[in-house]
Amino acid sequence: MADEKKDWWDRADVILKPVGGLLTALAVALVGYFGTQVLDRRQAIDTDARLYAQLMSQREDAETSLRKDMFNSIIGSFLKPKSAGYEEKVLNLELLAYNFHEALDLAPLFKSVYEEVRDSKKPNADDYLRRLEEAADEVKSKQIAALEDSGGKLDTTIDLNQLDDKPEGMILIDGPLNLHSSSVEALNPALQKTSFKVEALLVDWKKRRIRVKLEVKTPKYGNPVEKVYETKNGNPGAKPEETDTTYSVFWISPFDFPMIDNTRLPRGQRCAIVLRKMGNPTAQLTLVYFPGSRASLKEKPFFDEAMSDLLNTRHRINEQKTR
Repeated sequence: MADEKKDWWDRADVILKPVGGLLTALAVALVGYFGTQVLDRRQAIDTDARLYAQLMSQREDAETSLRKDMFNSIIGSFLKPKSAGYEEKVLNLELLAYNFHEALDLAPLFKSVYEEVRDSKKPNADDYLRRLEEAADEVKSKQIAALEDSGGKLDTTIDLNQLDDKPEGMILIDGPLNLHSSSVEALNPALQKTSFKVEALLVDWKKRRIRVKLEVKTPKYGNPVEKVYETKNGNPGAKPEETDTTYSVFWISPFDFPMIDNTRLPRGQRCAIVLRKMGNPTAQLTLVYFPGSRASLKEKPFFDEAMSDLLNTRHRINEQKTR
């Protein structure tokens, strides 16, 4: 019996050894095959990603070069000594406005060309003036839409004939502004308490501009938006808030753009008053309130302003975590 069992195991060993070797070889082959497939796919993805990044980089370089050449060519036409006609000037200004309105202050060019065309008495001067106004209106609408998305705006209308009859001025806006950005609401509720007062002082019909006064009041950092204290008679009441107040007086014209022409406020915020339309006798104005990060490249925040805003935002986040 012992010999028979030994013979059985011997026969099994003889049979299973090559089978085991075959299975091992097959497993190694499968692992190698699928591993190679995975590595090839990953390498293909990496290659595609590098190729895409390279193409995008080349595309950006080509676009930057094109914009640079276009800018040099257009701006050169304004620097030449009156060699360009009105058609060329208006067309070049339209190209500048549609392509570089976020980086350049185009108001001086718009005002200069507008006054030159208006005083020329050419037969088609009205068409050129209309094109300038349409280009400025479109740029203002684009910028206000972009700024309003991260802040808010208030619209108002003024009767300019009434303003002429009131040398003391007219109050156009007086009250808070509702912000649209939920992130700003969550991190800094004090911004919801910002109050704006806009007063029109006088109108300059010849230069098509309005003199306005802006007053902005914002609760200071470190003061809760709502704070309860004990009054003299022992009843709780709301403590008056300490505020930062910003005053400014300036002219606004139909060719001032909010991303470029704006007022700096505390905590890295900005405010701009835009003259949307100026007719006779009414004018349409828009007050837009937005963070400094949405301003143009020309109007980036100062270093200390950015650091202060960062520290205060961090303080707000820590306060919310401890509640």
